[in-house]
Amino acid sequence: MRLNTWYEAGLAAGMVLLSGCGGETLEPLPSKFEAVVAGGIHSCGIVTDGQAFCWGNNLYGQVGDGSTKSHVYPVPVVGSIRYEMIIAGVGHTCGIATTGAAYCWGFNLNGQLGDGTHTDRGTPASVDGGFMWVSLSIGGSYTCGIATDSLGYCWGLNNAGQVGDGTTTDRPSPTAVSGGRKFQSISAHAYHTCALTFAGEVYCWGSNDYGQLGTGNSDDSNTPLVVGGGLTWAAVSAGFSHTCGITPEGNGYCWGRNHFGQLGVGDSVGGQDQTLPFPMAGGIVWASIDLGAYFSCGIEARTAAAYCWGYNGSGQLGAEAPDRCTVDPSVYQCAFVPFGVSGGHTFAAVSANTQHTCALSADGFAYCWGSGTDGQLGNGQKGSQVFSIEPVRVAGQP
Repeated sequence: MRLNTWYEAGLAAGMVLLSGCGGETLEPLPSKFEAVVAGGIHSCGIVTDGQAFCWGNNLYGQVGDGSTKSHVYPVPVVGSIRYEMIIAGVGHTCGIATTGAAYCWGFNLNGQLGDGTHTDRGTPASVDGGFMWVSLSIGGSYTCGIATDSLGYCWGLNNAGQVGDGTTTDRPSPTAVSGGRKFQSISAHAYHTCALTFAGEVYCWGSNDYGQLGTGNSDDSNTPLVVGGGLTWAAVSAGFSHTCGITPEGNGYCWGRNHFGQLGVGDSVGGQDQTLPFPMAGGIVWASIDLGAYFSCGIEARTAAAYCWGYNGSGQLGAEAPDRCTVDPSVYQCAFVPFGVSGGHTFAAVSANTQHTCALSADGFAYCWGSGTDGQLGNGQKGSQVFSIEPVRVAGQP
């Protein structure tokens, strides 16, 4: 399956880079974080003055410091641009400046930087088209965003129709999602994209191998299709091969692949994939949900506590998981229902990706947990055996 190929290839690329820390010097950050996000094997954040910092794997320049040297501590993204949003993918990073302009840097084989070329960039490059942006989301090798006109645009890899323009042709510049619908949010992951309209409908497009489009079947689509079930939505998040949404009441539903319990529906479906929204177990009222590769995380509305569920092979759930999943012939640690991240923190936001998770605490501190192979936890360590099953504070914070 192409989804497995992309995931395994991404991990293999990261494993090539394992090495010692090399005596890297920690430079104190100028202020607290206002945002933090997990990428494939790197992480990024924005401090209170809008300056962006990244750390972890830098093979393609996705850290944005003008080099291809990986970093175990946060380093500033080159330039004087101040950002109001940042998002990290497997090999590239994008941000929205305080002016509303979008910039991307890192891997650009499929045009995912949106600058009209296929040239990797080690520093921020302006996204084509002259649009002003309100949000961005990064998929496997593509990027999507919502412009100030509320229309959706995507660019980069389009092999499964994830750009949503009715073709499977890669696009090196922002291309309008077909249908002309106005969206309030958009979420991209490996090979599929979902977006929320102002009327509370969710539309998805791209790969549908496991029912992640929520249409009741497993047929790919290169144009947006409405998610079935007749529910009204307040939020949606796309994962590697699954999707979750939150209703206005805070109830969670998930659909798509479920072999590691990443749908959070308990054992009621026996690990089976779901092609339509299925109610999550646990009765939690959700403030937000963010999906990673084979796992999911969210923040409870009432307590601001973080919960995760699904695959826990690198500690990305933030605690010892209570269940075991068998994917012949191997047995893995996993969780079929949401359970609490350790440490007793309260969080304002959580960001899940390939094998690690980062979150911003309610008092403005960045924490990461899970795999630390390439320094993506930001705690000064990297190596093939580096991981944490509990949140660790990113180094250098005041």
